[in-house]
Amino acid sequence: MKKSPVKKSYKVPVWVDKSGMDEDELCPDCFKAVGVRSRYKLICLLGKASQGETVGVLTKHLGLSQPTITHHLNILKSLNAVQVVDRGRERIYSLNRTAHCFEECKIPY
Repeated sequence: MKKSPVKKSYKVPVWVDKSGMDEDELCPDCFKAVGVRSRYKLICLLGKASQGETVGVLTKHLGLSQPTITHHLNILKSLNAVQVVDRGRERIYSLNRTAHCFEECKIPY
């Protein structure tokens, strides 16, 4: 008899504000989004930017290198937590507020 796979969950990291959350645990994708403090800071920054931000602006605000910011944005994009729009030579990143992490797991930003 084959066992069905158990879905693993993860404790919400201490740096995440749990005030709006229903649960103390996150699904693997949502943990991947906030499991690194700088990635969660990036989510919060994008959550406050109504028109989105460029990598350059995010780099200045977070004090991280451009490759690091791009790496985190690519991970968030793979989770559908971030959207990107090309405007000329710039790429504007914004939070996908309807993503699973924000709608169902209720990760605050």
